[in-house]
Formats: sequence, C-alpha cells, structure tokens
Amino acid sequence: MSELDIRIVRISEVDGKHHIHRWEMLRYGNSPEEISVDLKSCVEDDVASECLVLRLEALYTYMRSMVRRPLLDYAVEVVFEIPSLASHVDFSRSRDRVGIPPSLMAMMLNVAIGALRGMIAQKTVGTPFEDRPLPLVNVSQLVSRLIYGDRPPERVIPVDTQICV
Repeated sequence: MSELDIRIVRISEVDGKHHIHRWEMLRYGNSPEEISVDLKSCVEDDVASECLVLRLEALYTYMRSMVRRPLLDYAVEVVFEIPSLASHVDFSRSRDRVGIPPSLMAMMLNVAIGALRGMIAQKTVGTPFEDRPLPLVNVSQLVSRLIYGDRPPERVIPVDTQICV
C-alpha cells in the first residue's frame, strides 16, 4: 500500500442510536450480574467524494430472568476523506463488501473507538454507568474478526497476529 493521506471530516452521533434504557438501569441497580459490551461496525463508501463512513455501535446488555436486557446502545459515525480512495480500497463488491486493507481498517477503528468512548462517557454522566466506560478493545482482534469472521479459513494467519500492537 502506498503512502496514505487521510483526514477526519466529521464525527457525530447516529440519529436514533443513542439510547439509555433508564428503566433497565434502575432494575439493574448495583446487581452483580456481568454487563456484556458488544460492538457492531459498518463501513460505507462514497467514491464521488472520496470518503469512507464508519459506523460503530456499542451495546451494553445484561442477563435478567434468563433474557438479555439492553442497558445502553450508542453509535457514532466517523467520515474519513481519503484522496485517491480507489487506489487504497477494493470496490469489487464481492459478497457486497468493500475490501479495506487491515492497516487502514485498524486506524479507522482506533479513531471511532476513541470517539465512541468519549461520547459514551459524556452521555452517561449522572447515571449508574458513569463509572463504566467502554472497555479496552483489542483492535487487531476486531479487524481479524471483520475480515475472517469468527474463525479464519484453514491455512490463513489471522490479522491479529500480523499487526504489531
């Protein structure tokens, strides 16, 4: 991959994806139940403006009465401008996917996770989650999962073993 010039155009909340489930928070209280934090991501391209849009969503849940209950869902959208985007990204659309190099994906996820962490901290001030920030995320493992799914194909070395952390 050649030299990459990248600029953050915008970081924002995703409309309709910033919800604190206050009733469930009250029911959770100081429960010893473990909170699970899941991340979802989606990348869209805008070739005309040479931009990639990364949406990252955090879902905080816990188990109550054998049912997974939502506590918080929050999503951010980060728009990256990359001049000569087509030379860095594969738009072949195989399986309706955009082929993003692992190093670029890791850089984009690092920015989005930092933004998400800060925005969740601001949103949860004065709530029981004030002291429960977004946990640390191993971006290498996340990138590997995005590329290969839960398990890499046979004879493939996962990206998390290739990216220096």
